[in-house]
Parts: sequence; structure tokens; C-alpha cells
Amino acid sequence: MSGLETAIRQALERSERANSETRARIYQSARNALEAGLKKQDVHDPDVIAQQRHRLEGVIHAIELKERASLKAAASVPPPVRVETISTPVPSAELDHDIHMPSERNPDRASGPVADGGLAGLRPERREGPRVAEAAPIEPAAGKRGKAAKAETAAAKPRRRKRGSFLSFVMVVTTLVAAVVMGAWWVETSGLLKTAAERDTRVANPPSTVQSEDFDGAAGLKTLGPQSGFSGDWVDVFTPADASNVKPGSRAAADPVSDERGQRLRITSATADADGSVAIEIPASVLGQISGKTSTVALSVQADTGKQTQFSIECDFSSLGDCGRHRFTVNEEKNDMLFQVTFDRSLAPSSPGRILINSDVTGAGNSLSVYAVRVLPGQ
Repeated sequence: MSGLETAIRQALERSERANSETRARIYQSARNALEAGLKKQDVHDPDVIAQQRHRLEGVIHAIELKERASLKAAASVPPPVRVETISTPVPSAELDHDIHMPSERNPDRASGPVADGGLAGLRPERREGPRVAEAAPIEPAAGKRGKAAKAETAAAKPRRRKRGSFLSFVMVVTTLVAAVVMGAWWVETSGLLKTAAERDTRVANPPSTVQSEDFDGAAGLKTLGPQSGFSGDWVDVFTPADASNVKPGSRAAADPVSDERGQRLRITSATADADGSVAIEIPASVLGQISGKTSTVALSVQADTGKQTQFSIECDFSSLGDCGRHRFTVNEEKNDMLFQVTFDRSLAPSSPGRILINSDVTGAGNSLSVYAVRVLPGQ
């Protein structure tokens, strides 16, 4: 969000930042720039959009608090006293006349080091002011030329304001355009649209992909993205410590492993057919919670170091039916693979069900580590 914050601060510095309406327009322009950047990058995830809006509002809130504090501190300090030489033309004319008179009457005194009595030091200080201020006192206070000069000065002021307003408008438009460009650049370069695997620069691994295979789309099976955490509503149906509910096929192996990578069940399938699958039992009580609802099943899995594998998942949920067949691709990064199942039958089955996992659908014998199987019952 540093790009938009920099653009907002630059816009405030180039505009009338003491005006609350001007600040509000700049803040709204920053919001529009963020929205335009998100649309340009085809960001449609509501969570991501809400997160970016929340961060921008936090930046705007912090800047606005600082601006208000600065204005309040400036208001508490009394303004410096300014002496306008134009408002008192007669005294200025007399003082200037007094300064010139000694040098005109006796030029020799002007060259003396002590004869001026310090007036020579005063004259340069008056000449440092505006030239108009020196010229104004020369005219008579009651003269027609003095009145005409004041009228011209008063008529010239609106022109300056008009020019200043136009310049402010140009600056605001320029700032808005710069904010839009910087917002689009920030969205593109900040990695907002990248997946978690693409943002991981530690190893050059391909991102996890999901491919459908041999299932009826009307059955309600849907693939979701990985989830970073699980709440207390999730039901643990398998953990590596409970290997008694695991039954490997004739050409499959399921070995409990505990090392620096954690406790897990390492599944190795020698063939891609049913003989290479490993069955994990699902209790009947869990099937009763998902009957007649749309629920989510999550598997925390990981491939061997330096490898990737394509594994498949099938369901046999007793009288509820099956969930079709789904295939996932996973690498050495631990991921949570989720999919949804919908069962119209509300009658709870009396016998347990099974989840069938084949570690390598290509038949190459790659292994898959399973850390947990969880189910989130629907509402």
C-alpha cells in the first residue's frame, strides 16, 4: 500500500491541504485508483478486495489524523506580526525623506564614518522589501494616483486567485492520474494476484493443480482452494496416531512415519487401479452429520522431498452413496486439499464409510504423506 500512501501525501503537499474538501477529494481519488487497479488485474476475490480496501482506509485514517493534528497545532500558535509598509504610506515617505535628506544637503557627511548616526544601516533594510512597497509611499496619500494604484492592486488580486485555482486543479488532476498509474503498478508488482506457491521463492516448485476425472458434475463435487487453518467446527476423522482404521489394498502400502517432518501416514501405490488404493474408515456418526447437507472434506498431504505426485480420492459413504473420483497434483510443500460433497438423503447410515486414496495415478509408485483427514459438516 506504500505506492498509494506516497501518492496521497504528494497530492496533499501540492494542494490546499488545510481544506477538508480538498483532502476528501484526494482520499476518494485514491479509493478510485485502488478499484481501477483491482479491475485492471481481474481481481474478483471478495476477501482480497475487502482486505485491500481495509488497508487503504487504514492509511487514509492515519494520514487524516496527522493532518488534523497539524492544523490544530498551527491554529494554536499566534500568527507573526507583519508590518505592511503599504498600509502606512505617509510615515514611510517621511522616513525615506529623512534618510535621503542628510546626503543631499551635505554630501561630505555621507562619507563620514560617524556623521550618519546609523541611518545608513537602516536604508538597505527598507530596500529589501518589495519594490512596490517603496514606490507606494512616494505618492501623496490623498492623490488620485494613489487611489488608482490601490484600485489596480485590488483588481489584480482576483486574477492571481483565478490562476492559483487553475493551477490547483491541474495539480489535482495530475495527482489523480499518477495515483491511478501507481495503483495499477502496485497491484501488478506486489504479488497480489499470485498464489501462495508462486510467492514462495525458496524453491522453484510448480503450483498445486486440481484436475477432475471420472465423476458426475451434477453430483455436487466441487474443488476448493487450500485453507490455512481449521476451526473447531471441523471433525477429525483420521490422524496418523490412529492407523487401525487404515486398510491398504493388495498392491499398496500404508506405513506410519514420525520424523523431523512430523507424524504422518506414508501411502505408496504400486498400481493405479483399485488394488493400489488405501481405505481410511469414516465413522457412521460423521456420516450422520453430513447426510442431507453440503459438507467439505479436507486432506492435509505432502509429496516426498524433491518430487511431486498425482493422487486420486474416491468415496464410499455406505447408503449415502459416493463422491465420484477426483485427482490432485501435490509437491513437497504441505497443502490442504479440499472438496465439497452434497447428499440429498437425510437418513443417517448405520455402517461406516470409506475414503479411498491412490498415491500415484500414473502407476509410477510415488508416495504420498497424509497428515490428517477432516470433515466440516454443512449447516
